[in-house]
Amino acid sequence: MNNQEVYVARQPIVDLNQELVGFELLFRPTATDSVQVDDDMLATSTVISNAFTEIGLDQVIGDVDGYINVDADFLLSDLIDALPPGQIVLELREQRIVDEATIERCHELRRHGYRVALDDFVGNFRGLDELLPAVDMVKIDFERIDSLLVPEIVKLLRPHSAKLIAQKIETPEQFAQAKALGIDLFQGFHFAKPQLLTAKRAKPAELALLRLLQLALDDSETHELELEFKRHPTLAVNLMRLVNSAASGLRQKITSLRHALVLLGRRRLKIWLQLLLYTADRGNRSLGSPLLQTAAVRGKLMELIAMKNASGQPVLQELAFMTGILSLMDVLLKLPLEEVLKQLNLAEPVQAALMRREGELGAMLTLTEQLEQEDRAGIATTLATLGNIGLADLAPLQLASYQWANELVEAQGD
Repeated sequence: MNNQEVYVARQPIVDLNQELVGFELLFRPTATDSVQVDDDMLATSTVISNAFTEIGLDQVIGDVDGYINVDADFLLSDLIDALPPGQIVLELREQRIVDEATIERCHELRRHGYRVALDDFVGNFRGLDELLPAVDMVKIDFERIDSLLVPEIVKLLRPHSAKLIAQKIETPEQFAQAKALGIDLFQGFHFAKPQLLTAKRAKPAELALLRLLQLALDDSETHELELEFKRHPTLAVNLMRLVNSAASGLRQKITSLRHALVLLGRRRLKIWLQLLLYTADRGNRSLGSPLLQTAAVRGKLMELIAMKNASGQPVLQELAFMTGILSLMDVLLKLPLEEVLKQLNLAEPVQAALMRREGELGAMLTLTEQLEQEDRAGIATTLATLGNIGLADLAPLQLASYQWANELVEAQGD
């Protein structure tokens, strides 16, 4: 296997307020439909070498926790020393921790500051009394357990000290059940892209941002944009926080709204207005929203793919970023995408990509979605249509987009 032929996906882990607390890292050495069991050690070693040792953990997960699937062989090896103990959770499947040596190794690693999670738990109770004292967390698999049995499993686990994580939460109903059972942490596609259940009117701040974005797209005068921001001071504050993050690329701190509008320029302003939509009506930890993280990664990844695939045409890069960011607007605003797009005078290639996944932008958006969903066969098919980008290019582009999105979160501490 070529060590560069690896791509990394990450899935958010959130708390009760749906704020980001960690990422599970999902990696594959090839774009084929399956990974052989005997590749586990090699796959884990490859992603740690490429993503952590050579590139840096901060680019992959930022300041939150990283959850990594490891097998018993890796757990018993010295390779574990490449991982920082304070930020890493080692995930093992239940059947891999049943022997005495592995359980003892879990205890040893925990004494050194690592945390161990029991992954994909479905209620196999064999050796539970020996198993649970060796782990810090248990990830309950909501996809494979009948909803009627989940309360019994939670009841069985409660006497132990392990923290419970609701895994593979795909629907609002599963999320509601997990919360009602007192589970504190959650993971699943429900948080990366919630289902659009009912349409509703967008909130005033979101409508104001749509107006601001349209003003920017129409190249309106700066004083018009400033006047609109002044009608919504909270949005102006959020803009300042975003543009003062490391991800803005600006070398000096921006101290006023007028300063921001002048120094940013229209291209950057459009970018930050799009991101600001995801923080418009949230609290102080708005930049930790998994939806913002997903949209930011999509936008940046599509921009980098466009840069790689089209000889760096600036116009296509801007359209690619916009397509990625806006691809989750229907989820954010809880409105059909057609209604959202009616409020924005977008270029036809962007509309075609968002509505029908057509054209080059549509292929790039499809690829980003396939990477999120680990659709390995789909990834290979879409890459073939893009031409100038291959599997070996994906990991560095993904990691760069993760770093950029992580830098948005760092603005919370400023």
